[in-house]
Amino acid sequence: MTQCEPQQARLLPRTRVAGRSFHPEEGGEGVKMSVRVVLAGTLLMLMTPGVSKPAIAPITSVNAGRNGAPPYELQSITVGDYTVTREFLSPGKSVATACVFTPITRADDFDLNSVATRWNWTKPVWQVTMIGGEKTWTDTNGNNPDFFIFEAGMNDSLTVQAILSGGALGQAVDISQATWGDTGLRRIGLLNLGQRIGGIAFAVTDLLDADGAHLTNLSVIEGIQINSGTVDPSSFLAVVPEPATLVLLGLGSLLMLRRRRS
Repeated sequence: MTQCEPQQARLLPRTRVAGRSFHPEEGGEGVKMSVRVVLAGTLLMLMTPGVSKPAIAPITSVNAGRNGAPPYELQSITVGDYTVTREFLSPGKSVATACVFTPITRADDFDLNSVATRWNWTKPVWQVTMIGGEKTWTDTNGNNPDFFIFEAGMNDSLTVQAILSGGALGQAVDISQATWGDTGLRRIGLLNLGQRIGGIAFAVTDLLDADGAHLTNLSVIEGIQINSGTVDPSSFLAVVPEPATLVLLGLGSLLMLRRRRS
């Protein structure tokens, strides 16, 4: 049997506590405890997951046909260096008051020239649910924008709220008039004639829960509430899984169930 050699003492780094430098083996139990608290706090900070920075932003550009030649059927949206195409987008089901002959359901399609004109200060609420035909919506887009609102005029401020599980509302998030990004398209029609069509984009992490904390990419919501009696929406769209992806996910789930049963 080989005899172990004496182990050399391991030199530990000095640590700063309250502006003073200590070695973990110096200064008695009080200093040792302070060092442990500092180290534990540092470890906790490193282990805490980061929260995505809110990023409400103007639309940079769209691919929706030629200005002055409606319909403006949306094919893609670009925000900064991110572009999402139509197969990954879906409208929802809108409920709100709007002017006669321009129902709010005009916001539930891909035609940016289809505008719901609104002049209603007493009933400013516009709710969008059943996004992609589903009762709930969850993020499939990472840290990229999830929701897109288009309106004719680009002259309205608004607030947005998450419709949480059970229909509860998160706290309101302000979006200023200056946030709209010009799509380069102009409204053709009797109402809102010639007005610029603009868009804004935001992520689920820009939204707040009932206590005012930011939602996360894992949050499950039932929809979005937009508060403005004068916003004239032409479309509300959200990022959803591509239909082919949903089919593959469904097939994968069936295969897993079969393996478990066999």
